[in-house]
Amino acid sequence: MQETTRHISPRQYALLELAGFLGIGIFEFPRALVSTSGNNAWWGFLLSWGVAYVGVWLLLKVAYVDPRETLFGMARRIMPDYVYWGFGVVDTALHILLPIISLGQFGFVIVTFFLPETPIWMVELTLMGIACLVAWWELPALARSTEMLFVPTMMISITLLALLVPHVADAYAMLPSLNVRLMPVAYGGLRTFYIFIGFEVIPILWPYIRRQDQPQARRYTYYAVTGAGIFYAIVMAVTVGVENPWYLRHLEWPGVSALRLIDVQGLIINKLGLLIVVFWGVVSLIFISVRLWAITHVILPMIHRRTIHWYRGMVLGLAVLIFLLVRTVPNIAVIDRLTRFMVPLMVGFVLGYPPLFILAAVTIQSRRRRRRGPAPPARRLSAKQRRERLGFD
Repeated sequence: MQETTRHISPRQYALLELAGFLGIGIFEFPRALVSTSGNNAWWGFLLSWGVAYVGVWLLLKVAYVDPRETLFGMARRIMPDYVYWGFGVVDTALHILLPIISLGQFGFVIVTFFLPETPIWMVELTLMGIACLVAWWELPALARSTEMLFVPTMMISITLLALLVPHVADAYAMLPSLNVRLMPVAYGGLRTFYIFIGFEVIPILWPYIRRQDQPQARRYTYYAVTGAGIFYAIVMAVTVGVENPWYLRHLEWPGVSALRLIDVQGLIINKLGLLIVVFWGVVSLIFISVRLWAITHVILPMIHRRTIHWYRGMVLGLAVLIFLLVRTVPNIAVIDRLTRFMVPLMVGFVLGYPPLFILAAVTIQSRRRRRRGPAPPARRLSAKQRRERLGFD
């Protein structure tokens, strides 16, 4: 039973990764990108997408240093204590910042478009409580919940985005500019990299995939990056074509505003486009649950605690901490500043530590081999000894 309850399938792993990619950017994209890159927005998006592939490749290399051990289990063996603790503190801080941004964005969207009379803390408390419950039963239950909820949500989302195509009024804006300017492209790519943040949990999730399934999971990781990029490309093309770039810059939630145009007469809920925004809360829910799980599996190895009681106590404590921190955010402008602050740190972290981590692991392994010395030559057996070993004498 231990084998079936501890591990997840490659498909579940890929869905967790894909939900991670969509957890922050699904509401705000592509306002920041269009505002910073202008008519070079498509090139900035492609730059972010390409960097995401590089980051995934590096983190998969880290995971393969020891496929049976978590990131911080490996780090304890190859890092000095002060580096190990510094690495853990930085990783924990970044992981806490991510659900703060996601929870804050969802709360402001719901209060703005659906429940203006409802206190925002009630919306945030509800989402955080459900996220804590989903993460409560460890990774396999979280993976199954993702499999059940996330796939239908994304299928409905793509269908509704297709219904927006007749509302496209500025088709010219959907085409990339041929006047490429490097600085706007680079700045826009960096500013909007938050849409691909989710892959930072790869080395933490990796040991929970069975050894024989890891090659397939490796391919599925790249499929997840590709799927996230295609989804965001569709969102960007439709949103820019419907709202035009100049007007889009002044919208806080351009994707949500575009979906309000989908009006299906005869249904109980005629504003069908806004209905899917509520379902996008599933994406935020999974994103926050995965971060609760990941932060817990960063902290517990550092304090040498791995029991289920410690895990659940840590999940509950982190959920309360994140909720209290979100309550200190007064408006969406602060969330936007947090995102601007977080993105360069996250890019530097996920692209900077893997080469150093791999170099340290290779160096330590080579030192251990030198200390052990060459393997002793195999002792040659006589004919009589070979017959005795085979049982003939």
